[in-house]
Amino acid sequence: MIPELLGAAQSVQSLFSLLKAANGLANYNEIVAAVSEVNTKLLQANAVALAAQEKQSSLSAKVHELEKECARLKDWGAEKEKYERRQVAPGVFAQLEKNFVGEMESAHKLCCNCFDKAIPSTLQQNQVVDPKIGRMPKLVCPNGCPPIVFRHYL
Repeated sequence: MIPELLGAAQSVQSLFSLLKAANGLANYNEIVAAVSEVNTKLLQANAVALAAQEKQSSLSAKVHELEKECARLKDWGAEKEKYERRQVAPGVFAQLEKNFVGEMESAHKLCCNCFDKAIPSTLQQNQVVDPKIGRMPKLVCPNGCPPIVFRHYL
C-alpha cells in the first residue's frame, strides 16, 4: 500500500510541474496537450488510490475474520474444560461432561476426533442389527467421522 501511495504522490508532483510549465506556453495546442497529460496523470493517481483502498479493505476484512476465529477459539477453550474423555463401552471413547453421573446410553456424547479439532460434534445414537448378535448400538458423528458400532454400554 505504501508504494501505491508514493506513486500517487509522484503523480501529483508531476501534475504541479506540468501546470507550472503550462503557464509559460504560448501555443494553444501545447496547452491542450499539457492538460491532457495532467488529466492522464490524475486518472493514474486515482487508479492507484482505488487499488490501495481495495487492498486495505481486503486486509481489514481478513483481520475481522481472524478476530472472530480467535474469539471462537477462546470461547471453545472455556467450553472444553467442562468435558473429559471417558470410556462409554469396551474400547469406545467419547467426550462427556465431567460431572455426568448415570447410564452411558443417556449421556450427551461428543466425538473425540472433532473435539480435538475444536469442533463440538454431538454423536447420534442409532442401532444396527447383526443376524448373529442381534441389535447393537451405533454412534454416528454428523461431520463424517467413521461410525462406532459396539455390543453394549458400560
